[in-house]
Amino acid sequence: MRNFLFSLKLSLAVVVLSLSVPSTSGFKAADDVAGRSLAEWTAELPSPSPVVRRRAVLSVGAFGKTAVPVLKKALAHEDAVVRYWAASELGDLGDDAKSALEALRKLHGEKAIGVRIAAAFALCRIGHVEEGLPTLLEGLKHDERGVWNSSADFLARIGPPAKAAIPTLEAEGKRGADHIADICNEALRRIRGIDQPVPSKTANQTQGDAAGGNANKKVTPASVFSKVFFDEDVGQFAKPVKKRKQPNVLWISAEDISPSLGCYGDSYAMTPRLDQLASEGMRFSRCFTHAGVCAISRSGLITGMYPIAIGSQHMRSQIVLPPQVKAFPEYLRAAGYWTTNRSKTDYNFPPPKAAWDENSPQSRDWRGRAAGQPFFSVVNLVTTHESQIRGKFGETLHDPAKAQLPPYIPDTPMTRRDWARYADLLTTLDQQVAAILDQLEADGLANDTIVFFWGDHGQGLPRGKRWLYDSGTRTPLIIRWPGKLKPGSVCEDLVCCLDFAPTMLRLAGVELPSHFHGRVLPPIENGIAAIGSRPSAVGREYIFGHRDRMDETYDLIRSARDTRFKYLRNYAPRRSYAQNITYMNQMPTMREMRRLNAEGSLTGAPALYFRESKPVEELFDTEADPHEVVNLASRPEHAETLRRMRAALERWQEDVGDSGLIPEPLLVTPLSFKP
Repeated sequence: MRNFLFSLKLSLAVVVLSLSVPSTSGFKAADDVAGRSLAEWTAELPSPSPVVRRRAVLSVGAFGKTAVPVLKKALAHEDAVVRYWAASELGDLGDDAKSALEALRKLHGEKAIGVRIAAAFALCRIGHVEEGLPTLLEGLKHDERGVWNSSADFLARIGPPAKAAIPTLEAEGKRGADHIADICNEALRRIRGIDQPVPSKTANQTQGDAAGGNANKKVTPASVFSKVFFDEDVGQFAKPVKKRKQPNVLWISAEDISPSLGCYGDSYAMTPRLDQLASEGMRFSRCFTHAGVCAISRSGLITGMYPIAIGSQHMRSQIVLPPQVKAFPEYLRAAGYWTTNRSKTDYNFPPPKAAWDENSPQSRDWRGRAAGQPFFSVVNLVTTHESQIRGKFGETLHDPAKAQLPPYIPDTPMTRRDWARYADLLTTLDQQVAAILDQLEADGLANDTIVFFWGDHGQGLPRGKRWLYDSGTRTPLIIRWPGKLKPGSVCEDLVCCLDFAPTMLRLAGVELPSHFHGRVLPPIENGIAAIGSRPSAVGREYIFGHRDRMDETYDLIRSARDTRFKYLRNYAPRRSYAQNITYMNQMPTMREMRRLNAEGSLTGAPALYFRESKPVEELFDTEADPHEVVNLASRPEHAETLRRMRAALERWQEDVGDSGLIPEPLLVTPLSFKP
């Protein structure tokens, strides 16, 4: 084990150096990062807490050139994750990191390729391409998805000096599946010095259950890590709390929608049936997801756990769940429910066979159950998915001239047309919801069924989907529970989709697993309490979120939100908001924004998206600034709020064991998990 003791003398020495020199990436360091000096972050590197020391090395890197002595020392840390991040941060500093050459060479000699590729990247960036490039080409052919992704990303960040990698990237890109062509094209574009993204030639037109598995790569079978759970195995986890009538539950889920409905005050919307549903039940005004993209959101929703606690945080990955973690419908089936899903899963892990009695587009929903059997039926509607906004269509039902564009979207005929198309799709969705509810009514079940309507994350338009702003994480939630929830009522508590799993088990009378991160929705708990069961959960103070790899593009952002303020911590500040994601670039509005930016005519809030780097911290007052475009993090009058939100976020990271701080090549499946 490597000995790693940072002395106070080193900590004090490095902090007195000038902090004003920008790094080679254009990112400007500050005299403190997230409220701590370089010496203070350095002092956290030997911490026994993995989250604390990994957060510390990333924060040290944000100090730029001044941090080189600390990062050089960190290359010998006993934690491989710290060694990886130290090498990656030194690589980003380029020529400023030349003094670390010998330490990088030593790290490059390690056996594990996961760490070696980071050292290879740094060697290339400080001018030793002939030493580092072979390792990155080796990584590009690796069977492990995380090693492959990171190697391609490193090659893209090296740029033109990595031109010898072009033949390998071209060959790899021809596979085409699972975003391989996308990330290869991005690396090729940057190596060749092409300014604008190259349109994708892949057949990747939709994202869903079929995505996420690369048929050309070897896949480690789940049985190596954990046994398969059959129906009879689940019974041991379903412990009845109290015998009572189990209610029927119908979920209607929608893709890629913000609360852009009439019942949420959107005057542009035409959603009469959803508005009616809200008038018959309860509308939740502060419902959020933990991630602004489908697979990550659904991964947490189905397990009741933050994906960063189980390793499923990267978009288009396939993990193996820790043995203790179940998809919550498994508990319901064991408790006697008929469970159906029509039919999207997209959890970043294979849907457990024990979760659903029927899971297909042909699911019979509640009609397949035995007489008198309670049901839990999910109907997923894909009508509003981002791919449908950019599809071929004629005239819009909604007048583009009346579209209510947010300030971060440039006002052009193309962007207005996309917004009108999104509104049209919401109206179509409304009609589909009406048909489902009419069928429930025709079957005589409307008064005996709790209906949930919810969205998996925010709207599929730029700066919505994939991001942690409210436009990407705030979703509609409407619940109708005849006789229990007051018609036309509004819940203003902070709730999130992690609450759905414990709420369902509570309704079914099943004991909640201790590892759930969500809570029973307070109004549902109150409804159960009226039946005679003691409440077990109340509202919360904060909602948390995370952004990690999105398809072919890496990022590392964490967020905390209370009822008013939103705080974001950017752990990869040198990475622009405007990194290329091929799938996202197919949206006309995104193409319009890139065109205007290339012309130099993008100004105001839309131009913020194309800054070369991110601030380390962002703070927004969502009451005064609902679109989150005015960053208050540096304003003295908000210093106390900033400290409070920052502390809450850091506590949460430590509580859940933030595995997003582990680079993907080092992420072990399954994670060591402690409930």
